[in-house]
Amino acid sequence: MKKISVRIFSLTLLLCILCPTCLCLTSCSGRGGGEGEYTYHTYSSALGTNWNPHTWEVNADSAILGYVSSPLVDVSIKNSTDGVYTWVFEMAESVTDVTEQNKGDLEKYKVTLPEGKALSDITEGYVFEIKLRRSAAWENGEEINADDYIYSMKQLLNPKMKNYRANLFYSEESALAGASDYYFGKTDDFGAVGLYKVDDYTIRYVTQSYIDYNYFLNSCTSPWLVYEDLYEAGKREVGGLTVTNYGTSAETTMSCGPYRLSSIQPAKQAVFEQNPEWYGYEEEDGRLVSYTDFEVDGERVRQYQTTKIIIDVLDEQSAKNAFLRGELSEWTPSADELSTYSSSDRLYKNSETYTMSLFFNTNVNTLKKLDAQSNKNSIVLSSKSFRKALSLCIDRSKYVSATGAFIPEYALLNGLYFYDIYNDPTSSYRASNAAMTEICKLYGVKYGEGETHKTLADAYSSITGYDPSSARALMKQACDELAASGLYRRGEDILIRVGWAKGALSADDNRQISLLNEFLAAAAQGSGFGQITLEAVGNIENRYAAVPAGEYAIGYGAWGGAAFYPFRSLQVYMDPDQYSINEAGCYDPKTDKLTLDVNGERVTKTWQEWSGSLTGSGMYSSADADTRLSILAQLEGAFLETYYRIPLCSSTTCVMLSYQCDNYTEKYNVMYGFGGIRLLRYNYDDKDWASYIKRQGNTLSYE
Repeated sequence: MKKISVRIFSLTLLLCILCPTCLCLTSCSGRGGGEGEYTYHTYSSALGTNWNPHTWEVNADSAILGYVSSPLVDVSIKNSTDGVYTWVFEMAESVTDVTEQNKGDLEKYKVTLPEGKALSDITEGYVFEIKLRRSAAWENGEEINADDYIYSMKQLLNPKMKNYRANLFYSEESALAGASDYYFGKTDDFGAVGLYKVDDYTIRYVTQSYIDYNYFLNSCTSPWLVYEDLYEAGKREVGGLTVTNYGTSAETTMSCGPYRLSSIQPAKQAVFEQNPEWYGYEEEDGRLVSYTDFEVDGERVRQYQTTKIIIDVLDEQSAKNAFLRGELSEWTPSADELSTYSSSDRLYKNSETYTMSLFFNTNVNTLKKLDAQSNKNSIVLSSKSFRKALSLCIDRSKYVSATGAFIPEYALLNGLYFYDIYNDPTSSYRASNAAMTEICKLYGVKYGEGETHKTLADAYSSITGYDPSSARALMKQACDELAASGLYRRGEDILIRVGWAKGALSADDNRQISLLNEFLAAAAQGSGFGQITLEAVGNIENRYAAVPAGEYAIGYGAWGGAAFYPFRSLQVYMDPDQYSINEAGCYDPKTDKLTLDVNGERVTKTWQEWSGSLTGSGMYSSADADTRLSILAQLEGAFLETYYRIPLCSSTTCVMLSYQCDNYTEKYNVMYGFGGIRLLRYNYDDKDWASYIKRQGNTLSYE
């Protein structure tokens, strides 16, 4: 799981999120035609500043890392018509489950066996042999071998560095055996960690807990490889920790991916060119070309046709102007502009996993302190009735009209989460009976004989999260409760500053906060509350930390990712040992308890214990699918019912793609997007594209 902070609106992200139609123009040189240069020119509001695979945090960092690294394993298209994916071995030539042949590793590295299982019962799911690609090399030509991977993992887990991305390997479903003890300094022997060299091109990875082969392959899509000389050269001591500047500039970056970072000017531009040392390229008539070593729709096809990638830092208006002049390969219209391009066959909108939410600090003492400084009567947030009223007063359909980048949501996990995708591509978590039942309970929507809605599916599909009459009743109830407790004086105005954005507030941001104030005003009418005003604040370095720290009473942000393993998704709200809990000012998940129904039995655990019970060696991690789904759904529903976090919408991409290029397929698939930068195809090379733009008078029409 990861937070969203800065979003690169780029087709070229590892998970491609555009959906352009293949468009053949009469003047084009044909798909893949022209044999010159092919530049993909995109933009962002800010460039990444840290693409070290051990420490990157935001999407702008991830975008750069995606170009200059190759994972052990990737996913691509096998059949675009039927939406069938294929695993693609990249830095790995193969990954094999060798647990049965290496049971000694289970004892040596002290793995955690499933509850009720003995060592003799284990035949798979713990020891994976990774054969490394012998032709892999760094951009300087040095070969990459097993020692590089062992060194890189040792640094990633280095207890003196406390790397941000280490949690993927000392916890989560693919945690290395012994990694947690090494990371937290319980042992200084890296030999106790379950990653070891077999020979120069073979490593074995021993997991702490059982993991399915497909889920292990998915974990291999996250790169951890770093170049030792640059990594070591960049080390220094800061505040008692060791840090490195690896992956913060072109000079501190060593690519092993299909592109190399040729230059980057902070706050201005990043340029990537083909990496001639990447194993997938071959020379053809003096050019670097590459073809898939797997079949796409029955044949090997051209991959990585893009020869150069440019990311410019541009504001919204400058980006629009550049796109219409043919200078950008993509552009993200604002909400006001979407209506102009709504019928364009170059406009594509697709969902992401990130759910935008309001999250709170409900601690009474903190709220009193804020009211004495910058807020006025933010103490009202200590009332669950008030927070629930806030949730129910929001017309999410109207809210998302303020910007084209979102769709309404009323739960933590949106429709892109799948609980068994490798065995059942239709296994949508949101469409499961367990998940639908809990959300119907949350919003009080009934179904069955004598009810408006006859079926669970009908009841669930009716939910919008908007209930103005209940919101008004709850507002009055909240006012009465707060006044009776002496925390609030009737009729007084309320002003609450909201930690809204890392960057400057945009026009869309201002429209969104304006709508929230409109909804609150309607709900509070006649309640006894004075005027309620939320004030958005931008240019906050880390609003996720600022809210629990008591700097703001409300924050606005999102969690997303891990779409194929929702069973660990709720740890971001409940496990402070692995994540910085945004809602830490509301409760202590280590001590606060919750009782759930597990197959007819009432079971009580702390929130942290529940969130970990479904992963790794947790009590229910190996339970049947129905049991795990029920627990996850109840846990999600229970957390939503606290109103410590109020989901509003899911982020989407809403992007115009230029006539210069097309995605491989028009049919989006959650496993591989639309084919990504790997399979992006061009209608024009750069020279032909420039000629086309000139013939159009340097102004293109996309309406």
